[in-house]
Amino acid sequence: MLDYIFKNGCVVDGTGKAPFIGDVGVKGGVIAKIGAGLTDEAKEVIDITGLVIAPGFIDIHSHSDTAFLKDGRCQSKIYQGVTTELAGQCGSTIYPCPADKMDNIKAYAKHIEFDSDFYASASFKEFMEKCEKTGKYMSTNLISLIGHGALRVGIVGQEPRMMTKEELREMAVLLDEDMKAGAWGVSLGLGYTPGINANQEELNTLGEVVNKYDGIITSHMREQGTHSLESLEEMYEINRATGAKVHIAHLKASGKAAWGLVHDIYKSIKAAQADGVKVTADMYPFNAASSGITNSLPKWAIEGGTHMAAQALKEDNETGKRIMEYLEKNFKEQDDGERLLVVATFGKCPDADGKNIWQTSRIWDMSMADIIKKIIIDTNSHATCISFAMNDDDVAFLLSKEDMVIGSDGSGMPLNPAENIGNPHPRNFSTFPRFLRLMKEGRVCPLEVAIARITGKSADILGLQDRGKLQEGLVADITVFDHETISDQNDFSNPFVKCTGIEHVMMAGEFALKNKEQTDNRLGKFLLKK
Repeated sequence: MLDYIFKNGCVVDGTGKAPFIGDVGVKGGVIAKIGAGLTDEAKEVIDITGLVIAPGFIDIHSHSDTAFLKDGRCQSKIYQGVTTELAGQCGSTIYPCPADKMDNIKAYAKHIEFDSDFYASASFKEFMEKCEKTGKYMSTNLISLIGHGALRVGIVGQEPRMMTKEELREMAVLLDEDMKAGAWGVSLGLGYTPGINANQEELNTLGEVVNKYDGIITSHMREQGTHSLESLEEMYEINRATGAKVHIAHLKASGKAAWGLVHDIYKSIKAAQADGVKVTADMYPFNAASSGITNSLPKWAIEGGTHMAAQALKEDNETGKRIMEYLEKNFKEQDDGERLLVVATFGKCPDADGKNIWQTSRIWDMSMADIIKKIIIDTNSHATCISFAMNDDDVAFLLSKEDMVIGSDGSGMPLNPAENIGNPHPRNFSTFPRFLRLMKEGRVCPLEVAIARITGKSADILGLQDRGKLQEGLVADITVFDHETISDQNDFSNPFVKCTGIEHVMMAGEFALKNKEQTDNRLGKFLLKK
């Protein structure tokens, strides 16, 4: 007897093959049978006539690595149909660290809201053990990367310099231990501190360890604007020198000066692939990014840590004056300020929350450069912002490419606005239904290709072999949705709105969401690389 049979659904298996009307049987947490007109007995039969049954969606760029410590419901992801997330992105995790330098990682982990001193760990294994000991469970599966920023901070702190040979060896040993424990690779945040200080030798050292375990290196590149092509070459060189697979995170052409460059960026990736470079990329279907307010500053302003920018501006020293010259040059026109929206100042500048820089400059009767200066100083560089830095045509161009997989660049969050801080980017709540709506409305690609881009293709990039497709013998991670109604419903002013169309979400044969409502099951776990 089967546990469940989903009857009469449009089966889209995640491989890109044409859909068919059929049944999917589940037993013991795995997909037991797929076919038309299954006659097996089952404990429960779910009629999904008119609905699509697909593999659980895979978020290949997620920041949910610590979100579950505060709230294990992960509602923003479950209600999108996401079952698995590649977390620990952009160089930032709260592990590992040499045991005698734990203060370094504790300081680096201060961005998390839940007992960062306790959960900051010497290793990935130790972090998992702490989660188990304290009963912290998540509602989605997490595939964990090791943040290069954490590795670097653990050994040399925020010192803006190259690492010595001995320090590189120490970093390699730390990473090797975490890879042995089941991490899937390394994430780079080369546009952030301390990643900005890494040279090619340092990146290749990481690649050597990652390749040893057939892992992956994901990268928030050093530049995502006019110098994107040079940044891509830096990633290609990791693969050429070490064999490690590289993956470009949230591919884009950021900033007006770079608009249109996506054509050359994509051409560069395809040429590299043709030359044998193991490189892939993901994107999110929005024209806005989200990060800390210091992301609007030049990289030299945050050498030694983002707090250094606040200190320089407060002291009005030579660096502070250079920062102000940069801000005055880049925030001259109304449009410049309207493209930078403040999400949250964490109570330090509440009048600026939810407003763009231009609006606040009118209210406070200050220049936009002075507004940014004040927010950076008052929040010690910790304010979060949304930046409307991309061009719609560029986003549409990349979305049209069938080899471009999709990641949210978001975290697991509650749907209740009162349980959140500010109005975070709507991508946290709606990336995947929005992507499917855009594909359908624009007739960009067939349903089976769209589904593969958020399931099977992502699994293939990661080397995830036991899920990501509807195939007999694989784990029963399943999302059922209505193709006619699936859509995002939120926007930047109100991100906390459920998507429409997601009917059921199953993980390892149990319901995480049933009849459009989340169950009490917390079925997520750390998926370890074998």
